[in-house]
Amino acid sequence: MRKLPRGIIISCQLEPGDPVQDVSFIVNMARSADYAGAVAVRTNNADHVRAVKDSVSIPVIGLVKDRNYQAFITPTFEHARDVIKAGADFVAIDCTRSERPVQLKTLFEEIRSSFPDVGIIADIADEADAELVSALRPDFIATTLCGYTPYTLGCSLPNIELVRGLSRKMSIPIIAEGGYTTLEEVQNAFQNGAYAVVIGTAITRPWITIKKFVDLFYKKFN
Repeated sequence: MRKLPRGIIISCQLEPGDPVQDVSFIVNMARSADYAGAVAVRTNNADHVRAVKDSVSIPVIGLVKDRNYQAFITPTFEHARDVIKAGADFVAIDCTRSERPVQLKTLFEEIRSSFPDVGIIADIADEADAELVSALRPDFIATTLCGYTPYTLGCSLPNIELVRGLSRKMSIPIIAEGGYTTLEEVQNAFQNGAYAVVIGTAITRPWITIKKFVDLFYKKFN
């Protein structure tokens, strides 16, 4: 299995409705992450994984978002297989308590049987999720889905308390993800035990940052 060093991970993903849908945008963001010293890139769908893998030297975390399922991040073996065959070094899986098309134990076993050299990152929403999935021994646990499940809606992000609690209880390394936008927040996550911190929207979806400035103008000066 490829090593995932401690440090900053950049999430380079596009969502439906984003003004940019060109894979070259993802590739250039990934190259920027590699150039700046990020330890990995996280990206969505096989086409983007393949393009990024061909363009960077750092590990690629692959996933597939399939909103047909409540557990929507890489919910089936077929999803995992697609991004792994495209070159993903690690695969991220929705490990929340949401309804899923296949049991997590079965999914983990299928991935490990077919792709023993690929690491598994368990995306969770709260401590209960982490405790449940820890029995399957994922390589990393990430706080990606805090705020995205019915039982974590309204949680303040970034959830440093979740990172602190998991880091104290778990022997599995914790990746802090979700709402990290400032240097102080990232520093706080590391100080509270995070192995790595994922930064996404704050860097790789600049139109959202632009809109904050535009909205401020119209609210205050128009």
